Amino acid sequence: MKKRIIAIISAFMLLTQQVHASVLGSVITSWSHEIANGTEFYKNTFMSEQSGVGKQAEYYAEYTPNENVIPTVVTGQKIWGLKTIKQAEQYMKDNDMVPLIGINASYFSWQTGVPMGHVISDGRIISKDTETYQSIGFLENGKAFISPLSIETTLKSGETVIDIAHINKYNQDITDVVNLYTSDFDENNHTNYPSLNLILGEIDGNLGIDDELTAVVEEKFNYTGSIKIPSDKIVLTINESGKTELLDALSSLNVGDEITISSKALGSDDWKDAVSGLGSVGDTLVKDGEVQSGFASGAAPRTAVGITESGNVIFYVIDGRQQPYSYGVQIKTLANRMKELGCIDAINLDGGGSTAISGIYPGTDENAVLNSPSEGKLRTCSNYIFLKNAQQPTDELGHLYLYPFEQHYLSGYSEELYPAAADTAYYKMNLPDGLEFSVDGTQSSITPDGVLTAVGNGEFTVDVTDGNITGSAKYTTYETPTNINVYNAETNKEIKSLNLKKDDVIKLNLTAQHYYIDLKTSANCFEFEVTNDLGCITENNELVITSDGGEGFLKVMAGEYVKEIPLNVEFEIPFKDVAEHWAKDMIKALYQKNIISGYEEEDGLYFKPDNSMTREEFAVIVCNFLGIDTEEYVDFDLSEYADYDKISKWALPYVAAVTDRLLVSGKLEGEDVYFAPSDILSRAEAITVFGRLIASAKQEISFADSDEIPDWAAQYVSAMVSMGFVNGYEDNTIRPNGKVARAEAATMIYKMINSDIFPNEESVL
Repeated sequence: MKKRIIAIISAFMLLTQQVHASVLGSVITSWSHEIANGTEFYKNTFMSEQSGVGKQAEYYAEYTPNENVIPTVVTGQKIWGLKTIKQAEQYMKDNDMVPLIGINASYFSWQTGVPMGHVISDGRIISKDTETYQSIGFLENGKAFISPLSIETTLKSGETVIDIAHINKYNQDITDVVNLYTSDFDENNHTNYPSLNLILGEIDGNLGIDDELTAVVEEKFNYTGSIKIPSDKIVLTINESGKTELLDALSSLNVGDEITISSKALGSDDWKDAVSGLGSVGDTLVKDGEVQSGFASGAAPRTAVGITESGNVIFYVIDGRQQPYSYGVQIKTLANRMKELGCIDAINLDGGGSTAISGIYPGTDENAVLNSPSEGKLRTCSNYIFLKNAQQPTDELGHLYLYPFEQHYLSGYSEELYPAAADTAYYKMNLPDGLEFSVDGTQSSITPDGVLTAVGNGEFTVDVTDGNITGSAKYTTYETPTNINVYNAETNKEIKSLNLKKDDVIKLNLTAQHYYIDLKTSANCFEFEVTNDLGCITENNELVITSDGGEGFLKVMAGEYVKEIPLNVEFEIPFKDVAEHWAKDMIKALYQKNIISGYEEEDGLYFKPDNSMTREEFAVIVCNFLGIDTEEYVDFDLSEYADYDKISKWALPYVAAVTDRLLVSGKLEGEDVYFAPSDILSRAEAITVFGRLIASAKQEISFADSDEIPDWAAQYVSAMVSMGFVNGYEDNTIRPNGKVARAEAATMIYKMINSDIFPNEESVL
């Protein structure tokens, strides 16, 4: 199987110019789209050669730092609790920020939503603990850096110096250090244990790195339970079971005391100028250009952020746990991919179901989730890293775009393209008048109102212009797919074969692929054929069965590719008296081939399988069996038979045919020959007629009544028995002079039709 996969990929690489190798595999599709100043969004789909992996779908934004687009860390209104990336976007909009593109960030507590590690936002320390984490920081001008970060926060009042270990962290029963809470945490500090609490007021200054603030102790009390955090206050809390020296030091402060709180970063000097950033408890993926090691195993969706040698920032996600759409990667593969994208430093962020990237396409109204979260919906997380638009709208046309863009079509597909306009600051604006469309490449075309019809084979470009500003988008069309899938529209199950009845109707849905690329298709992209006149395809893409029964194929064609689906139309036997008969299947098969017929009576059609067969009835089924055109015998002279006037009118051409072809002989009585049309056919007579149709040497047979077989029938009985077309009875008799039941005649014909020994029509006739 692995060799086959590699062979397919190799063939695909020869046919597709855009394929190149990656640690994720061979690229199937790849496109990029400008989001804002210095910000390009990419989506790539890969096919991995690693067994069991298959497709991989990655999304990332590459950001060149500039003053018009600024990174920021968004926690939402409060740290406590969880929020989706869409809720984070709404928070930004509610606070006069314009979100462009964002990814999920910190690992966090499922119970509380409190992030693990440090968080800096808008120049303030939002959350921190005592550990050192590999962290990413952003300066006011958008420049990013990755460096270890540890934050020391110290409270001073007179001679008293207290280490504040936690800022806006959850106070558990085992927490033995001082916790500082601001209104960024929540409305209260969610402490459920006996604790000493100080309320600080008259706040002056900023709780930031290399910043200090002053405050006054306004309240001091012990309490079991949560303490409200006023919006303009700070709460200091330590459990009564906390470290003695810390508890004593905090207890020494009194109402009215003035205090100073300052913080410093232990790490890069850039941290003192960072306006936002976060430390991740995830792995360091790349450091100083080298991929790190010691990663845990296991493939999953992943999120990462990295910095290239030029200073560009990569905001990266890869989907997973969604085969065949995207498998996911191990952390070591993620690290190698970040290096492959040019990162010299990169860190792993929260992944799995948290992995999400959301953004807005220029000229459109709303941000949208751009990837496919593995849980089928957005997970609520702790915080996010966003790029925000720092510019104001200019209302000056700067860009034109076409949506949808970078599509792959099966030739013949049509869809409407929608132009969009953005000003020079990438804000949506009204479309200018007089837009014109044009197509370059293949035989594709577009109407003046933007309806594109993809025709031909290859890549082409569509332009839209107002005469000054031009927007372009690339598309690809394929004349011949490498696969077509046909689905039942009602059940959404793929159709591999069909077993239907007359008047059955199935609505069809069709998809097509060019190797691993899913193509946009519509019914007019395909041609249909239902073989053997079993049915037809309507304009509504419905397969309608019109045949009484038979076998064939539903053929779906596009270009040179043909999808054949075996089609069996079940024949519904009309006879009212064979449902429980031992020969029902053989009778049904012969009726379907128009070899036998029945008797019309008032309440329906009967076959009468156990009735004896007359000689003229036998003449009819022999002709039908051999496919003889009896129209040629309408005027045939049957006067050689003394009783020709006794032959039923409907049987005349059939009797003429079997007579002319020496298949059935008359009966000599005296000097006259009689056909005896109403005589009951004997088994010897029937076996003789069929035996004349096959070429076989006479073989010895032994039945208890073999001596009753007429000499003229002996060799034919021998041939038919030896080939299995005729069987004896349980008492080892052949009963050559017995009557032939209609079911027995049908059985002999059925066995001959389904035998490889039976000669073709030319040799018979």
